[in-house]
Amino acid sequence: MIEVNPLAKRIFDALIDEGAKVYLVGGCVRDALLKRECHDIDVEVYHLSFERLNEILSRFGHVVTYGHFAISSLDSLKGYDFALPRTETKLGDKHTDFDVTVNPDLSLQQATKRRDLTINALMYDVSTQKIIDLYHGLEDLHHHMLRCVHPDTFTEDPLRVLRIASFISRLNFEVDPSTFKLCQNMVSNGMLQHLSLERIEEEYNKILLSDNPASGLMFLHAIGALEDYLEILSHTTQRKDYHPEGDVFTHTMMVLSVATQIKDKTKDPLGFMWACLLHDIGKPAVTDGYHAKGHEKAGAQLFETSVLMPQSKKRRVYVKLLIHYHMALMKLRETDDPKYHYYLLLDALKDTPVEDLLLITECDKLGRGYFKADEWQNFYTWITSMMSECGTKRLEPVIKGADLLKYKIDKKEYKGILEDCYKKQCKGCTRKELLRKLEELYG
Repeated sequence: MIEVNPLAKRIFDALIDEGAKVYLVGGCVRDALLKRECHDIDVEVYHLSFERLNEILSRFGHVVTYGHFAISSLDSLKGYDFALPRTETKLGDKHTDFDVTVNPDLSLQQATKRRDLTINALMYDVSTQKIIDLYHGLEDLHHHMLRCVHPDTFTEDPLRVLRIASFISRLNFEVDPSTFKLCQNMVSNGMLQHLSLERIEEEYNKILLSDNPASGLMFLHAIGALEDYLEILSHTTQRKDYHPEGDVFTHTMMVLSVATQIKDKTKDPLGFMWACLLHDIGKPAVTDGYHAKGHEKAGAQLFETSVLMPQSKKRRVYVKLLIHYHMALMKLRETDDPKYHYYLLLDALKDTPVEDLLLITECDKLGRGYFKADEWQNFYTWITSMMSECGTKRLEPVIKGADLLKYKIDKKEYKGILEDCYKKQCKGCTRKELLRKLEELYG
């Protein structure tokens, strides 16, 4: 028996009293059988018109309808969608190019044929409290297998290729060989080129926030569906003494596996996972066969100009800074004045926590085929001591524009003067000392 909201149970009873057959369908049935939490409940209602369905639903709250697909929801029952059975026929390349035919008396076989995977074609009969399995979904669920319901309907929506990658990452399932080949053919035929950026990012987000993002991305790599800036990583070699695991893509997958364990400690877990995925995208441009000098800066520039995901402006600032400075903490120890450069780094990071930078540094170091635990521990002890002594927030400037007003200085020069004062402050100069220097220069 699948547990439902008490209000949902009352609504189901009202629909059944009117002669309807009511089923829970799709992911909520799958997740209930896997004992996974599910927030979105899809309800399919048979043998009622859309108008009659909405009349009954209106007894329980305000009804919001999506008429083209004959779907309704209630403001009083969050997470539940009520729909009539339908068939969909693809008319064009876009995901909106479908002819939808609603049929309240459609057979269950026809209604479930449009589902993507057998494990998502399972139905739960609310009246009998039994599972209806028309495409061997229970067997595939038992064997942790992802198999398409029907190749003809599966290929009508190329987003399903990315959805499979998402399911691999979230459920830790394998892909049936024939479905794998089908996805491969869809990619080679250019079908994914018609997907909107929003739909692609949505699936990448699900992958990155899953328990095993590397598995889904490795599937996309295997079928040739990765974004170009990720695919090229698999053809970029690294120094064997630092990266015995091999190419940059393999290293990136290992970094993601570490990041999954600690992402919730960060300011923006999803942004952090994007940064880990993209942290080395600059390497292909600068690798000379042995070194990848400047790959951090190259990666940040590539991200800004050519990588369109993620789209959120705020998140992009966060991701770019983590890419640009992901080696900065390790390099501090190589400088002649670590504290000075640490303060400058805090300033450059803006609102991005230096703690998050340390976490991506940790992922980068541990996500490889070889590392010396004592070396990492020594560095970690050193940098956390630095953070404790110097703080984790940028220094508040002690000299500001108002301090320059008394001098006959062109305001165009203010920025440079203030930057110079700030650098001297990071070196240890006090406000009193800086004011004296300004008086000497401009007084």
